[in-house]
Amino acid sequence: MKNDKEISIDQFTAEEKVLVELRVKTLTAKLGHIASKKEEKEILKEAKRLVMKERVVRESTQVVKVKKPRKPSAAKESEVKDFSWAGSLRKNPRAMK
Repeated sequence: MKNDKEISIDQFTAEEKVLVELRVKTLTAKLGHIASKKEEKEILKEAKRLVMKERVVRESTQVVKVKKPRKPSAAKESEVKDFSWAGSLRKNPRAMK
């Protein structure tokens, strides 16, 4: 069976709620006749699904923020590419003892 949960209208912003209403009107107009209660529910569900799909596409195409590189002293072992023992010894003179 199809797992088709209904999307709550509370999940949408005010702009998206307006888009859902516009989608409902266009889908109802495409129907060509007055929709029954069951058809209205299906149309509303389809409109919500379409608007949510657009939101997911919009959010997934946003630029991912680039992480700043860490200082070598704070970097993890796997992140350090070239390690200078001389620099490490200068920074921590007790390591010589």
